Amino acid sequence: MSRLLIHFLCLFSFCYTNTQESSVDFVIKNLGVNVDGHFNSFKIVAGFDNERQLISITSTINVSSIETGIDSRDEHILEEDYFDAKKHPTITLSSSEIKDVGPNNYKVIAVLTIKGKAKKITFPVTVLKSDDNYKITSYFEINRRDYDVGGGSFILGKTVKINVKHYQDY
Repeated sequence: MSRLLIHFLCLFSFCYTNTQESSVDFVIKNLGVNVDGHFNSFKIVAGFDNERQLISITSTINVSSIETGIDSRDEHILEEDYFDAKKHPTITLSSSEIKDVGPNNYKVIAVLTIKGKAKKITFPVTVLKSDDNYKITSYFEINRRDYDVGGGSFILGKTVKINVKHYQDY
């Protein structure tokens, strides 16, 4: 039994996040002006096979770590009409399928859960490999209304642009 477990674990390479260089940033329009923000507390785990090909991605983001540069706005975003952070303290993502679409490029199909609402999304991922780490980047857009964030506000844009940079050491 223990041999089977060891063989299974050797099939997959899970690495450790370099949190000092990794980032989860976003941009959304508010009154027609771009508002930049980021999350300070998150965990991303990417799994790789023996050929160093991406096979899985999971992520958990601490909603209360949001930062947009204005403290009062950050506090408001945590309230019920936006993220409802008391009831839904995390945003999660879990890949269900990953397709190799070319050198260093993948198409990821995943379930993104925000404010208790789960939706399947597809987004591109680029993986650059060095001798001691992976640099994983992705840029994609979501509709905040799909997750009931910000309600029907006409002041706030529907599209959220998300940029993820993730560094994992072997």
